[in-house]
Amino acid sequence: MLSISANGGKEEIFRVRYLPVLSKESAEGLLRDFKAETKRESVLLAVQKLAPNTRRLLSAKGFSWIESETGVCHFVAPGILVDTIAKDVGHLADSATRAKLIDRSGLIAEIILASLRTAELRLAAVAQRADVSIGLVSRIFARLSGLNILTYEGSGPNRFWRLRDPGALLDLWSTEERRPQRITNLYLWSRSPADLFGKLPQLHELKIQWAVAGLSAANLYAPTLTTTPDFTIWADSSQPVAKMASSLGGEIVEKGANFQVWQSAGDFPLHETTVWSPKGKHNIPIGPGLLNIVSEPRAYVEAVSGSGRASEVAQNLRERMLKSHG
Repeated sequence: MLSISANGGKEEIFRVRYLPVLSKESAEGLLRDFKAETKRESVLLAVQKLAPNTRRLLSAKGFSWIESETGVCHFVAPGILVDTIAKDVGHLADSATRAKLIDRSGLIAEIILASLRTAELRLAAVAQRADVSIGLVSRIFARLSGLNILTYEGSGPNRFWRLRDPGALLDLWSTEERRPQRITNLYLWSRSPADLFGKLPQLHELKIQWAVAGLSAANLYAPTLTTTPDFTIWADSSQPVAKMASSLGGEIVEKGANFQVWQSAGDFPLHETTVWSPKGKHNIPIGPGLLNIVSEPRAYVEAVSGSGRASEVAQNLRERMLKSHG
């Protein structure tokens, strides 16, 4: 229990409920549970960190919450409203969790999420697919099990894990994954944004790794926007962007860009890429088998923090992924 009073006013009692992680889907379930109660006490949800869409949902429904990782809190009760905003909390690390989901560790999260239809997750199999040590996978699995995102069965070499809460893993990974280390803006001449798709297969001639990324990828997986967004690709970090620009008939610019190239050391975002296969209706002027694309989970993580309608596209993709899991 937590007691709060403002300016000597009425004391408000909060019933504290600790939840290590809370996805938007789990929050919606909480709302349904409390709505069914005949008597609702003031409840304070204590979590490590909330995703922005979950924060907005809880605040709109009058829930109070506090984040241990950031110190951000939102208390609401009759006569009481306390709301803090996190402006820069990157330095506030959770000392209890050292295995953050970035780079190689983020790749492990991606593989777990890309394996939604797989009933069992085993350390050796995930380590081999990610090309990382079993020890790193074990640390990530231990952390996710402690957060109740993964559950496990068995013991010793027969132990395996299952993904319990994919929404929570998406939220956790999206708040921790590293952003591109280098972003290069290009301008490519084209008659329409959709025509830029037709230029991309020319990158195959350079014999480099590349893949459609971010909002561009998310909107291919879950068509939402009526217009084609500016293009973004991940590309081999060892390759000069000027060479790619020349191949595509464009140039590097500081203003007026309609194309971005992302690069990061290690090229981890390119590990789980696949060949895009169109499903449903797409206004794309090229056939299947010509575009490389990041995985659905990575496309979500990259789009959810974008501006404009990027979050809407990300939400549609999230619903598609979680529906396949359910």
